Amino acid sequence: MSIRHPWRGAAAVALGVAVAACSAKPADEASGGGAGSGAESGRRAGGAWAQGSAGSESAAVPVEVAAVARRSVASYIETNGALEAENDVLIVARTSGPIVELATEEGRSVRKGQLMARIDPTEVRAQEQIAAVTLREAERTFERAKSTFEAQLISQADYDQALAAREAAEATLADRQVQLAYTRIAAPFDAVVVERMVKLGDNVSPNQQLFRISDFDPLLCKIQVPEKELPRLHKGQPAYLTVEAWPEERFPAKVLRLSPVVDAATGTIRVTLEVQGRDRLRPGMFASVFLEIERREDALTIPKAALSLESLGDTVYTVNDDVAARRPITLGYEEADVVEVRSGLDEGDRVIVVGQDGLSDGTPIRILAGPGAEADAPRRARGQTPAGATPGRAGRWAGSAGADAPAGPTAAPPEGGGGPRPGGRPAPAPAVAACETKQAGDACAFTGRRGEVEGTCGPWPSDPDQTACVPAGSGARGGGAGDAASPPGR
Repeated sequence: MSIRHPWRGAAAVALGVAVAACSAKPADEASGGGAGSGAESGRRAGGAWAQGSAGSESAAVPVEVAAVARRSVASYIETNGALEAENDVLIVARTSGPIVELATEEGRSVRKGQLMARIDPTEVRAQEQIAAVTLREAERTFERAKSTFEAQLISQADYDQALAAREAAEATLADRQVQLAYTRIAAPFDAVVVERMVKLGDNVSPNQQLFRISDFDPLLCKIQVPEKELPRLHKGQPAYLTVEAWPEERFPAKVLRLSPVVDAATGTIRVTLEVQGRDRLRPGMFASVFLEIERREDALTIPKAALSLESLGDTVYTVNDDVAARRPITLGYEEADVVEVRSGLDEGDRVIVVGQDGLSDGTPIRILAGPGAEADAPRRARGQTPAGATPGRAGRWAGSAGADAPAGPTAAPPEGGGGPRPGGRPAPAPAVAACETKQAGDACAFTGRRGEVEGTCGPWPSDPDQTACVPAGSGARGGGAGDAASPPGR
């Protein structure tokens, strides 16, 4: 089982500060300043340790910041609409007969004039041949009637009858030729087959639905806009759409048509947008529409994440000499994840975007990411000494002033020299497992990267709350002398 030792370092430091503060005056009065000097030394050392350790490492709130920048931002009308195709038609049979060929399928693209299906042409072709024979016979009859009529051997009525018979035969042949052409089902325009409604061998009749095809380019989206926005609407006006299938992608659009009338029931005007689907959008999709009404170039903007949620007004926290400063601001247009700032901030100001909840004016902060982030953060992560700093007994880095201050009652770290270290490594899993069934002080061993490591079960140097197998000589509390270092095998 793992044994955890609660860390009482913070209580010890607080008690030390209280004792020094309470004893400074009496000691000064009794000794004429000697004790006061000691208390002063304690206060200076304690202040250095607290500032170098607790103040900069613990009391300071870690935050992330972003700079106020200039960019273009627009105002939008937000609404919804369904996508539809400009050309969406049903292909029906124009003649009767069984389907003998299917040349396409749902989801396939077809070009204008491309064969989609074929109806058995055998019967229609036979009727065409009969009509052709009838026409030839009618033409011969007409030629004889014409000759005899010119010789005035037949009446006008007989001649007209022969002429009508020839013309009727011509019309019959033309009809049979059209019916024969109808046996070939072709695409009327470039499109995608949305639905196939027949199977091979089905016997179809005129006007029976065979296919539904749709042209996805362009796609249309019809929206309703309040009539008060009519003065700001015009053809070609930019917009963009988002859909659930690709929530992070914007699909460009523009105003294609404006309805000439206002719907009296809703007080809106119908606006038709032409959308660039990029081969992803489909008719019937439900889209969120953002119609651009006005755009401001070179506007001051900040991330929306910088806005404080704990204020009734619009406020942000800025960085002011390593402390947080509350700023009321006036907002303008909002777009995506940024918002325009009309007043209250200047270009280059740094606003806190992560960690601002619970802050107040003057709260010390420590910048982890963004402009002005700690230059020594990588050095701390590697356990190296930052420039101009010395390691204290508690394993925290103190500045030069704190390092030079004499040790006082509050300068000493918690008992045992342990305590979390900035950038300290957690105990390796093998070291923790080695003490799961042991008590503190028991001998232990585990296999690290450098081979077999022997030690004693106790608090891990960089995480005193974690019991693990501390290598011999690491200096952990109850595990040897000296300052704890990263053990082998990590």
